[in-house]
Order: sequence, then C-alpha cells, then structure tokens
Amino acid sequence: MASAQRANYDQLIDVDADGVDLGETDLEFHDFHTGDNSQGKYPNAAPGGRMYEAPTSLENDPNRPLSVWTIHFYQQFFNVETNDVFQRCRYALYPRVSFVETIGDNPDLYGPFWIASTVIITLFFSSTLAGAIASHVAGAKYEYNFGLLSAAAALMYGYTFIVPIVLWGILKYYKSEHARLLECVTLYGYANTIWVPVALVSISPIEIFNFPTVSNVVRWLCAAVGLVISTIFLVRNLYPVLNSIEAKTSKVMLVAVVIGQLVFAFVVKLVFFAYSIDDNVDN
Repeated sequence: MASAQRANYDQLIDVDADGVDLGETDLEFHDFHTGDNSQGKYPNAAPGGRMYEAPTSLENDPNRPLSVWTIHFYQQFFNVETNDVFQRCRYALYPRVSFVETIGDNPDLYGPFWIASTVIITLFFSSTLAGAIASHVAGAKYEYNFGLLSAAAALMYGYTFIVPIVLWGILKYYKSEHARLLECVTLYGYANTIWVPVALVSISPIEIFNFPTVSNVVRWLCAAVGLVISTIFLVRNLYPVLNSIEAKTSKVMLVAVVIGQLVFAFVVKLVFFAYSIDDNVDN
C-alpha cells in the first residue's frame, strides 16, 4: 500500500504543459495586507515602518503640565551642555553682549549651582593657603579654620539663590511683565564667575617676601575688579526688566542691586582676606 502511494508521488507533472489537469485542490491564498487584524492576519505597520507603536506615556505628553513632584519637571532647568555653560561664563567675565539675549528661552540652574560650589571651594582654599603663607613667613603656627567653609557656603548659596528670588518677588509685586524667576537666578549665578579668578589671585605670593601692605592692596584691587565686572553684568541685563516698572521704583531697585553687589564684595574681602602677617604672630 505504501509502495503504491510513493509511486503516485514519484510521478512528474509538467505544470506548464497545455491540457494538464491538476484536479481539485484545497489550496487557498490569503491576503495578508488587509486592515483586518482578526483571523491571525498580520496588522498594518505602524508609522515609521514599525510593526508596533508603543503607547504614548502621559509623562512624555508635551501637552500635559509637569508636576513639581516628578523629576521631569526639574530636567528642564538643566537642559544645557558643558560648552553652553563655558560660553555663558565667558560672557559673564566679559559682559560686552546682552546675556539675556544669549541664553534666549533656555536659562538654567546647572551653571549657577556649580559656579557657586566652585567659588565656595576656591574661597576656602585660597584663604587657607594665604593664611598658611602669612603664618609661615611670620614664624607662627597656623590653625585651619574650617568655619570659613561653612561661611563661604552660606554666603554663596544665599546670595546666588535667595537674593534673586527676593528681587523677582518685588518685581512681581510691582506687576513687572518681564520678570522671570529662573532668569533672575541664572543672572546672579553666572555673575559669580568672576570670583573664582579673584579668589585665586588674592593668595598674593608677594606676601612670601614679607610685604603685607602690598598684598593687602592687591586683595582690595581684586575685590574691586570682581565688584565692577559682576555689577556691570547684572545692571546691563537687569535694566530692561527693572525699566518695565514705574520709573522711580525702577531707579530705587537699580541702586539696591548695586549696593547689594558692593556689600557682597566687602564681605568676601573682609571675611576671607582681611588678615595680615602681624595677626598671626604670637605676642
């Protein structure tokens, strides 16, 4: 029986020959390109050639307002690259162009945070090193004052974040239409860039040669340079915002910004670089 079946299958048929009868067959061709997803047929390809399109997450929906309790809300404040931060620091050190126009609609908190942190470490390092040099020249024992680190942190973080928030609040109170909180914080944060080189130069190696008066003059000059550059940077970029409110109030706030910078520069000089060699000599 099996041999007879194999013999039937071994028979060759030329399907191209005319008049060949293949008989009845149950073969049936299906169309797999239809839009019907039932009956085990393939679905249509998703846009972009994918066979599956992932559902849109509510967190990724650009039309959905972000919650302050999600990390996605804070990511928008750090949407900068390293090159962007360096470029903004250069503009802060040499304020010849409008910084507000440079950053456009992308102010950030990344630069202000790391600049303030860098200034804190630099102030503590330079003040400690300058004090050690002065004590060594005077032949006195130097004791590290780690309280300077806490003072630098309180000064820099407070001035970088609290002062612009207060400024923004006052501007909103006087119904300024151009006041933006993040922009104010960004301006004050990048204005602190100048204090990194100021702190380094204030170490004043001249003190090694026992010239405390000259060293003190150098420190005052450094503080003055930091004051002038940071104040010009802030006034240039805050003036259009301050000018959007009543004229008399605008002038008062502009003077307050300048006075705030002046007080800040004096605090940096007096807290971190106010000593001389004579202060470290044991009586």
